[in-house]
Amino acid sequence: MSARSAAAVHLGSGYAYAAYRVPSSHGDWVVRLPKRTDGEWGRDRVEDIEREVRFFGLVADRDFGTAVPRESTLLRDPSGRTLGAAHRYVPGTPLASFGAPRGAARETLARDLARFLSRLHAVPLALAKQAGIESASLGTSTYTPLTKQSLPYLGKSTARWLQGRTDAFLAAGGTTKAPRRVIHADISGAHLLLDDERRLSGVIDFGDILVADPALDFAGLLNHLTWRDLERVWAHYEGTLDADVERRVRYYIEVQAIFQVVYGADGVGPSERANGVRRLAARAAAAAARA
Repeated sequence: MSARSAAAVHLGSGYAYAAYRVPSSHGDWVVRLPKRTDGEWGRDRVEDIEREVRFFGLVADRDFGTAVPRESTLLRDPSGRTLGAAHRYVPGTPLASFGAPRGAARETLARDLARFLSRLHAVPLALAKQAGIESASLGTSTYTPLTKQSLPYLGKSTARWLQGRTDAFLAAGGTTKAPRRVIHADISGAHLLLDDERRLSGVIDFGDILVADPALDFAGLLNHLTWRDLERVWAHYEGTLDADVERRVRYYIEVQAIFQVVYGADGVGPSERANGVRRLAARAAAAAARA
């Protein structure tokens, strides 16, 4: 990688990483560095980025219907400790910056998103296992503990609402009968990149990649798109949608802010956790108003 680190441009920061665009005479690169490497939080982020690099090494020739990180490589210090990772620059502007397209462009974007998700969800599970990607039943392994960890930060009525929603989700089957596929697990407007015509130009940040319920990826689209947009995606989706997918999608997006409550302070700061608390409180209040 004949890159010029002195000319690096900061692209942005999320919960786990800071990203930089580094010019090169043979095409630009993106360097992603964990914001922290200390403690359990930092160790988990290093493991995430190592797993992501392994995955993309195994799918180097696979067509995802849009650009994804290619030529991923780990960056290590002389002792072999992982410092971060680099991959070829994926061009585009985050959907979160553009906003949802209008008119015919919405249908085109839905088709693009469906193509990407169809191909990601079709990655063989044996390959995922080879990459060290964990398999998870999200209801019990993720949302049950996240609910428990969120409760101390919430007001009484919000806590009762959240616990009730998770209990009802589990009572209705949780994710025990959900299909398990390779999923991105962090689909959002920050990770979906669009070109100037509002076409999907790339998908980035696969650090949370899992073998789990594909409904989580569909729910992620609702962070910046509408339910009607999701239905458009489903209309073009090449995989099989199980009869229970809508129930799971609605739960995931309804309680999505628990990630901010549990991880926001470590990832960004106290204000991020406070924002998550406010979002859950608003959900609880809206549910009470409907009752």
